[in-house]
Amino acid sequence: MAGAREARDTGGASAEAAFDALATLPKLSEISQVARAVLFEAAERRRVHYADAARVDALREEHGLSHEDCATPFGNALGVLGAGPEDASERTLVAALAAHALAEAPPKNGEADAAAIGDLLWLAAHASVDALPLLDRAMGDSAAELWRAVADAVRRIDAGKTPSFGRAEALVGAAALADASRTSAAARAAAKQLGGQVSDPLLARVLGGVTAVPAPEGADDGQRLEGELEATPRGPVATTALALTGLLFAFGVARLVGRFALSYRRPAEVVVTPGGVKVSSKTLLLGRTIREEEFHITHASLRRATREVRYPRAGLYTGLLALAVGSYLGLSLFVDGVRAASPSLLLTGLAFVAAGIGLDFALSSILSGARGRCRVQFLPSTGKGVCVVDVDPKRADEALALLRQPAAR
Repeated sequence: MAGAREARDTGGASAEAAFDALATLPKLSEISQVARAVLFEAAERRRVHYADAARVDALREEHGLSHEDCATPFGNALGVLGAGPEDASERTLVAALAAHALAEAPPKNGEADAAAIGDLLWLAAHASVDALPLLDRAMGDSAAELWRAVADAVRRIDAGKTPSFGRAEALVGAAALADASRTSAAARAAAKQLGGQVSDPLLARVLGGVTAVPAPEGADDGQRLEGELEATPRGPVATTALALTGLLFAFGVARLVGRFALSYRRPAEVVVTPGGVKVSSKTLLLGRTIREEEFHITHASLRRATREVRYPRAGLYTGLLALAVGSYLGLSLFVDGVRAASPSLLLTGLAFVAAGIGLDFALSSILSGARGRCRVQFLPSTGKGVCVVDVDPKRADEALALLRQPAAR
């Protein structure tokens, strides 16, 4: 029976201990899938009493689980989902189950991050299932994005932009950020920034103590940007010259072949602090890392930092494309008039010019702009600049705001 109970003595162990106890179970994956179906469905339907013995029994049979497969020192995992927790130890077990359920099917993008965090905030605020303290344990390096999603959720609730959530969820999120600031650099940075933005005095008070908490080892209190490294954009003269010579088309084709045939990627992480910029990047070819780089640009040597607007340099590309298409049409009429053979080569060349302009614009601007992403540039006074594409615009603005602060002495 899913609702059976067992005698136990956990000695007041922590949520981390319950998480680790579940991790030893051979059928953890199947148990996590059942937990996800029960808990996250309850959150989506805003059902406080998630326990459902009949549903848990059906899911247990579907996943080939026995009662013995789910036994832990904190109670039986399926038993507690079917009958609900009876004490603090079982509530800890349910929270650990929620954390494992999240790790079993992690969110894959910003929208999924926001949905998962919304469910976790609701479960913690209304169903006494608080898995947020286990985010780092469950998600590893991926927890950084989720902590930022927690801060975003609290910010939106405070601004009245999420009517389905209220002050309870915001307080749960703020408290989780403040508590995680002791061990997570990402949570600490998100909490410090959020503390200066919320209008609710209680939220501000919860977050206000973060600055007094010792920073975790390796914390930089900076803003992290994730994207892909690219060469800094060419100027209008160079772009025009490459377009007219046909090299722009050749470069565009080479980029397409590299991206889709050879899986060529240059993922990068940029950490921006008031003291400067740190860039860490990898070069991937056919899924293998062939080079890793890391370099710094100090605040004193940074000449310019910009976030480009959506579809940057659209005017230049439109003008060049209009010139190429207009020349093509004009010359085609001329060729029709004189019936000469050689001008047809010029027409072909102009077609390549137009194709190169369109291809370069699509690769450099349209692909990221259509997804609501942007390009960020950091140009030092000496040496090569850094250009990162496919960056979240909101985080880019927050990072640039950090650079406007006085550099640390």
